Amino acid sequence: MRKIILTLTLLLLSLVQLSCQTHDRKSILIIAVDELTISDVNCNQEAPERSGFQLLCKESVRFTHAFSPSPLSVPALTSLLTGLYPYQHKVRHNGGPGLAAEFEVASEVALDQDYRTSFFSGGAPVFRRTGLNQGFELFDDNIVPSFRSLIRPFKQNADAFRQWVHQDAAGMAFFSVIYIPDLLFTTTETITDLGETRNLSFESQLDELDESLYELFQDLKSSGRWDKTTILLVGLNGHTGNDRPKELSTMNLHGENTQVALFIKPSQKQKRDEAIHWKIDQNVSLVDVGRTVFHLLGESIVDQTSSAFPALSLVEVLKSPNANWPEDRPLLLESGWALWRKAGPLKTAAISNHVLLINDEKPRLYNTLVDRFETNPLPLLQESILPTTQRLQSLLYKNQFPAFFPLASEWTTKLSLPFSRWMRPDQEALLLKDLKRLLQIQPGSLDLLNWTAQIALNQKDWETLKHLGSKNKVSTWQFIAEKNLGTKNAKVSDSCFDLISAKSINTDNLKNCGDPLFLEWIDWIRADARGLSRDTQKKRFERSFKNYMLDQQIQRTNIAAGLIWDTSRDNVFAPSRVELALSLPEFSKLRSQVYKNLTVEDL
Repeated sequence: MRKIILTLTLLLLSLVQLSCQTHDRKSILIIAVDELTISDVNCNQEAPERSGFQLLCKESVRFTHAFSPSPLSVPALTSLLTGLYPYQHKVRHNGGPGLAAEFEVASEVALDQDYRTSFFSGGAPVFRRTGLNQGFELFDDNIVPSFRSLIRPFKQNADAFRQWVHQDAAGMAFFSVIYIPDLLFTTTETITDLGETRNLSFESQLDELDESLYELFQDLKSSGRWDKTTILLVGLNGHTGNDRPKELSTMNLHGENTQVALFIKPSQKQKRDEAIHWKIDQNVSLVDVGRTVFHLLGESIVDQTSSAFPALSLVEVLKSPNANWPEDRPLLLESGWALWRKAGPLKTAAISNHVLLINDEKPRLYNTLVDRFETNPLPLLQESILPTTQRLQSLLYKNQFPAFFPLASEWTTKLSLPFSRWMRPDQEALLLKDLKRLLQIQPGSLDLLNWTAQIALNQKDWETLKHLGSKNKVSTWQFIAEKNLGTKNAKVSDSCFDLISAKSINTDNLKNCGDPLFLEWIDWIRADARGLSRDTQKKRFERSFKNYMLDQQIQRTNIAAGLIWDTSRDNVFAPSRVELALSLPEFSKLRSQVYKNLTVEDL
């Protein structure tokens, strides 16, 4: 009996000790934001009343020269969670196959140490197929896109995170990541806390993010979590401005697209100057932030001084604002977008101190100290920075990073239009004008041809659609245009369109049309001839058509964003037979009904 009592007592003491260790452990929250640069968060300005950014400015260490290893979200986020460069973890772009299981993710370390772990994604391209779900008890990527919003806004994501913290991680240390793509979606409507609608702009999305961060941080404070949580606000990439019209954002390795926001608020409350004074100006990479996360989780840091591009933990500068690493430590930047799209090879750059080398066929060198916006390339043999230039070139060569050859002009032409031109309804007429101009520049581009035809159909520009159909021998485009222009005896050679007016419909007729969506439409409008229930077929078609149109919206947004996502129909954005058929004059009432029902159902 004494042995049993002794055993139970020891077990109870062990559980109490384990419970104390779990409760004493500090939590880690990573907030990863697309398109957030250091210049987007101004710690010197007068703070709004409800500003999450200003809370971080007051209590965080601010890194003024943090660089993302890739302008693409998935490679950058993978580096943040592995402490490895893309060439090491092998995730080079936003497509498959994703991170291999052999690589250790910080969440796996946290889970092994009894942290509660969670990941909340705001949408594409960060889904579990990226392989980043490893080690997360909850990986919430259940996004239901709608015509109103293709993403789950940060406000909703933050609410889901707060609910998880209070219910699932109650009283326990957690390791959590929230991915925020909101800043890209400048045409998404946002509402202030006073109920006022903001205008549609990047600045409005930034204000919404700022306010939502404030609400999240206030919740952490009121629940006693703020001083027990290390918070990392990290930009994954930047945004390319008008100063580089021929530089695709997906491949731009200049500072405006790679120098990102980085704030780290330590868990312990310390007496410190505001981050305006406690800031680190030396170059750091998001790879370093990954090593820092491992360090915070208690992992020993491997000495990487012998590596070509050494990564290091930033934990020491969270205690004292004195960086102890060489200012000329080289950082690697890369984009695998061209590889992914089969448009060209890997593109790389390297930066050391204030010298940026773009590793193109004709290398470009910039002194970022005197040329902040990197607009004036320097001679490669400039004496003052020649040793640094030669060192960076040698590192790139030894690690087999070849020079990048310019993209075919079609790519820079067809992806040159700004996001707002594609996404704002009031600019669609201008979009069509721009697409027609670009098609003249690149007449052989099938993408530009399809995109122009789709927007011409949307705008009911029948002359343009007729011209495109006639010139490119697309009889359905020409037929629809001629019918709307009142051309008599307009004809089309298409077995699917034959079903619209066929006296009878048999199996052979249906087999000749290989368009499932069109056949569902025929089942509805020709229900009597098919011996089917008209109401049943109507509902079936409308459900399929809604999914199709939503997919079209995704395709369109992907083009506007520079083809940064894997989509379900291989990036095809062109008029479908059903859209064309619904545009026939005799189906004008039917078309109005179908599109009205789409809108009502979505709302």
